[in-house]
Amino acid sequence: MKTKKMMAIVAAAVMAMGAMAGCGSSSAADPDKGKVYFVNNKKEIVDQLEDLADQYTKETGVQVKVLTAADGYDNTLASELAKTEAPTMWSITGYPNFIKWKDYMEPVQDSAAFKLLTDEGKANSYQVDGNHYTLPYAAEWYGIIYNKKIVNDYASKDYAVIDSADDIKDWDTFKAVVEDMQAHKDDLGIEGAMATPGLESSDLYRFASHMTRIPLFYEYKDNNTTFMPEIKGTYVDNYKALFDLEMNNCPTSRTLLTSKTYEDVTAEFSLGEVAFYPNGVWAYTQVKDNEVADKDLGMLPYFMGIPGEEKYGPAGIYDASWAVNKNASEKDKQATFDFR
Repeated sequence: MKTKKMMAIVAAAVMAMGAMAGCGSSSAADPDKGKVYFVNNKKEIVDQLEDLADQYTKETGVQVKVLTAADGYDNTLASELAKTEAPTMWSITGYPNFIKWKDYMEPVQDSAAFKLLTDEGKANSYQVDGNHYTLPYAAEWYGIIYNKKIVNDYASKDYAVIDSADDIKDWDTFKAVVEDMQAHKDDLGIEGAMATPGLESSDLYRFASHMTRIPLFYEYKDNNTTFMPEIKGTYVDNYKALFDLEMNNCPTSRTLLTSKTYEDVTAEFSLGEVAFYPNGVWAYTQVKDNEVADKDLGMLPYFMGIPGEEKYGPAGIYDASWAVNKNASEKDKQATFDFR
């Protein structure tokens, strides 16, 4: 199976959308062909990756092992990289993650996989001093996921401040809807307007990573740049306004926020207990086949009250990338590049 086809399968799995799961594919493996050991942080594609590993080994004779460590990923990766049989490739998500592990990475610009990227894909590969070190493999979108059925049910009420979900086009309207839904939650049959902003470690990325990018984007935009060594925090109050809105209109009291995990708050939305859930497309695998029909899934931008935000849609990122271990043997590095 060719590299291009492998990339297409994995990308499709991500776009469709356990703390730890592992897969070893060795029954048809030829040790002379090198091996691939991949540490993955995307639990929504565990099954697809394990199937891919098995298929690839059967077709090529190259052993492929996949270890998924979605929770506590950095600690798991650090532990695995310290071993003699270290990963030959792993997931990179975000620039801080790239900088942390850059010294372990092999440049990828001369690989066949890199040459398959579009110009936009190449531009989103992390690079230093002319060398590219990551291969973006998926475009993802995130914002405020909402249940159209609940919102339109609310919009049909005499007390509603909107006529349909399509009326939510700015911060003021969104805030008014959330607070009014919360005030009438018993009549609407929900536990709260918004999913709990869980502060347990598995859920922190939604606020420490994704939501923080929004005020940073607008500050960069104001300064016509994509990087600033120092930021003023121009829109920190807007970030706080959205977090406060979530905190004040969710099913959980403030004193219990630190106990709510990613699984807990995702369940609130997937079971139809809340109308709004800030997250991304990767949450689909946890939401589907529950109480929210696919046709009722929608996504709003992260409204925070920043001037001009109503002109933009949900955020899009090439945040999911692969890296290759420069310390792997030449045989294993080549096997890994071929797999990618």
